Amino acid sequence: MDLDRDIRRDADSSFAPETVATGALLPYEGRARLLRPDGLRDEALAAQDDGWLTPDNPVLVRGAARILPLAWRGDPSREDSSVSTDEIAAFASQVTDLGFYLTGGWRSLDELEQHHGDSRASYAEALRAARATAARVWTLSETLGMALVWAGSDDAGDASLALHLVPASWVSERYGGSKPVAGIDVRWTWADVVALADAR
Repeated sequence: MDLDRDIRRDADSSFAPETVATGALLPYEGRARLLRPDGLRDEALAAQDDGWLTPDNPVLVRGAARILPLAWRGDPSREDSSVSTDEIAAFASQVTDLGFYLTGGWRSLDELEQHHGDSRASYAEALRAARATAARVWTLSETLGMALVWAGSDDAGDASLALHLVPASWVSERYGGSKPVAGIDVRWTWADVVALADAR
């Protein structure tokens, strides 16, 4: 019982309103669930609206993209900052290991940007509009792509890490990525996650 209460407290503190400023990392249970080989892909792809895949794993629906927020740095100058760049980097490394396990090596945001006038370029443009600074991109199947995305900056207090599940055509020409896609918007903030937590 005490362990269950501690786990719930961890989740509650990760999604509390102050985390927009102090930063947050998915609770342990959410990170563990995400890193399983079967992960949360099926649940995320079935999501039609912003919501919860599990009590510890939010999903944000942005058109054909499903965004799984993983971490938010917040204002690093605050004395009560609750997540460090080292913690975020360690989690990003674990997610990268999962992607490598599932499909092998990844492509980068820079590689996506080398293509012009196709869906990869459209997605890369949307990532840059969302202030992405880096991305590791995999093709999971003929229909599904995945991207681990770093965005924002420490100076602005909005550095973030998220996992995107997107159409394979957005990351691979092999699966129909030859045409541009209009209206891709993958912007989000931790305030979106906090609002979801407040609503439940």
